[in-house]
Amino acid sequence: MKSALMLAALAGSLLATTAAAENNVVKCKTWQARRAAPVAGPALVANVPKSMTPIDLNAVQFTDKPLTRQVLVEGLFARRTETDTVEVTARFVNCTDKPLQVQARSSFMDVSQAPTEPVSAWTRVFIPPKGTGTYRERSMGRDEVQYYLIELAPGR
Repeated sequence: MKSALMLAALAGSLLATTAAAENNVVKCKTWQARRAAPVAGPALVANVPKSMTPIDLNAVQFTDKPLTRQVLVEGLFARRTETDTVEVTARFVNCTDKPLQVQARSSFMDVSQAPTEPVSAWTRVFIPPKGTGTYRERSMGRDEVQYYLIELAPGR
């Protein structure tokens, strides 16, 4: 009886949440994302000082400037799996009125920022107009993986 009441309460709360979860069309301010300060954390830097912009780790690196006006990174997640590999997930928002196709790939690194494995293959992500798309990748390495980098490029 108690479990039936709990189930009924859960179903009621899900229905109430669903009815209240309607959103308006997405509005993006990509210029704010482009102007954001770098994260104060680990980064790839050139051997020759000031010869390149540092590349933040545990982040998404856009490989194409026009893409920064079309796509925002809404969420970035990393977790250890049950087998102690690392799974990274990025959720992207299409800020345009047209369907977009992008490509993403991941690099996994150890504590000294050395690659722990070859870079992953490019994966296509389809994002509907004003919608979201998700990219997910798992490392092959286990304990040695300490950092990751997701590269995002236009779909070709």
